[in-house]
Amino acid sequence: MVQANDQIAPVDLASTYLVKIAAKPADLTDQSLATLQQYTPFKLRYRASAIALIEMLLSHQHETNTITSVVSQLQLRLQQKLGPASVAILDQQSASATADYYLLDIDLLPKLSDQVVIIDIFDDAVGQVALVRADQPDELLRLPVHFRAKLPADISLKPLSEKRLTLAPQAEVDNLLQQVSVKQWRDLIQTMTINEDLLTAGRRFLSRYALRVRQAVQHDGQPQPDIACDNSADWIAQKFQQLGLEVEIDSFQHARSQIGKGKIGDYTMRNIMATLPGRGPHKDQVYLLTAHYDSIASKTEGWEQQWQTMPAPGSSDNASGVAILLETARLIRHLDLDYSVRFIAFSGEELFLYGSRYYCDLIQSQRTGLSADQIAGVLNFDLIGHDQDGLLDIHVVHDERSKWIAQALRRVTKMHGLPLDLRLQYNPGFIYSDHSPFWEIGIPAVLLSEESAFNSRESIKYIHSQADNMEKITDPLGELALKLAVAATVELAGVGDSAPMLPITMTEKLLWNVILFPNPVNLAQDQSLSLDYFLSQPAWIQIDLYNTNGQKVYEQNYRLGKIGGKKGRNGVFRWNGRADTGDRIASGVYLLRVTATPASGESETINLQVALVH
Repeated sequence: MVQANDQIAPVDLASTYLVKIAAKPADLTDQSLATLQQYTPFKLRYRASAIALIEMLLSHQHETNTITSVVSQLQLRLQQKLGPASVAILDQQSASATADYYLLDIDLLPKLSDQVVIIDIFDDAVGQVALVRADQPDELLRLPVHFRAKLPADISLKPLSEKRLTLAPQAEVDNLLQQVSVKQWRDLIQTMTINEDLLTAGRRFLSRYALRVRQAVQHDGQPQPDIACDNSADWIAQKFQQLGLEVEIDSFQHARSQIGKGKIGDYTMRNIMATLPGRGPHKDQVYLLTAHYDSIASKTEGWEQQWQTMPAPGSSDNASGVAILLETARLIRHLDLDYSVRFIAFSGEELFLYGSRYYCDLIQSQRTGLSADQIAGVLNFDLIGHDQDGLLDIHVVHDERSKWIAQALRRVTKMHGLPLDLRLQYNPGFIYSDHSPFWEIGIPAVLLSEESAFNSRESIKYIHSQADNMEKITDPLGELALKLAVAATVELAGVGDSAPMLPITMTEKLLWNVILFPNPVNLAQDQSLSLDYFLSQPAWIQIDLYNTNGQKVYEQNYRLGKIGGKKGRNGVFRWNGRADTGDRIASGVYLLRVTATPASGESETINLQVALVH
């Protein structure tokens, strides 16, 4: 391993700078960061209670002190808006660099290769974490660790919708809770742990590792993997189909690479989705219940060389979570719910959340049947089958946007008298499970788990090893987790016309969740620049592009209420790198200005920087 250089080197076109902001937890809110973003364009890569990591793009055409000047201005605005705060430049990369940033448990630092650069170490609610930079994620996947995460690309700071649920106890819930069967939950976990071949009786895979799939190509001369993970996916899909739900199987691609060897494998993974359609006024709105079904045993010696055959039982992590989805679906499938409920079993969670990231990418690019606005909330179950100390506790991890879901879970627990120690934890820095990609795109989501810290006594020693087996499953905790899932789902989704009341107070922000991609844009590769944004009301839109001399080189307008200026999401803008004159624009960093003007005439403007490469 190596340390990040103290000296910042010049680059050819433009540089991205990773900057750390530290402030009081009460001051570092989504709203304060969104306000700051209006004046200083940046991508929010990570945020915890008292720390935010932002990425800024600057042109090399200016002197080195440009970043120093920008940081000084940032510091001044922070002090004006937040009070005492500090700003520090952590790292610089070429705008075209492919390396990315990751968080790791600091205990793994001695195991890092020289290809991984340590950027910073700081304290978070989960413990002490290391921020590192790596060219290939596979350099980190081989590490025997549970807590490792890739930083989000750009966390949404769209305005919060303040939601307060008024829940009325429903008679259907008490009846359902009496039907909860912890034995069936345990049996489902055991079936997933054994993972018997659906086509060959007696053959047991004993693993659900995400790379053991039918459609796999090994480029490194290694044998073709078996179908262990796909076999489990088929079984999960069959179980949902037997319950009468609408089942979809969505495939996505994953490639593994290694420094010095290039691509070493291509794999097709699958997410399993099962939907219980709502029948009330809110049937087009959906609550998601999610859990990953893949497993890993990277703490077991020889895993990296023998993953194709080595057992990875994953009983608690995370057959327990999938079993909660299946049992909840079984118990509520006959109800006429107001909201729709979709159950999703993700693959690739143990490989930096690939399945949930892929699903959220589909939502963002409007390639799925759901928009972000249609998803009412997400309950993600991960590692929820084991209790070590006899205290039956479940941790509910939430961010600002999902606080109302956490509070609803607490009310449900009290309403139905569940003898459960429900621990609500505000921790937007906990990005280690499938709830995190939903946070990134502005969808409220919570994680329900048996633990949420590096130093937990509950599970750190056994997870990601062959010791995560049926002996670790704790029936009393599983029964309470299942009852909580059933009660919360029915109370949130509502039966008939009894959906919970959701008073919503929207902020007055007009233009929000503005995303510019790709950035930098390589026009030599026939890429085009796209702009995606939301409007809280119809508006006239003017998009202007300026060079570093302040000259306007391109302009695009959209009419109020029409495509590009309608309320909600607008993603129609595409630009091919040519000026209004038709001439190709030179490489460099440009300012893109978006101005939204509603019928009231009070305009709102956002400035973004974009790097053009030929």
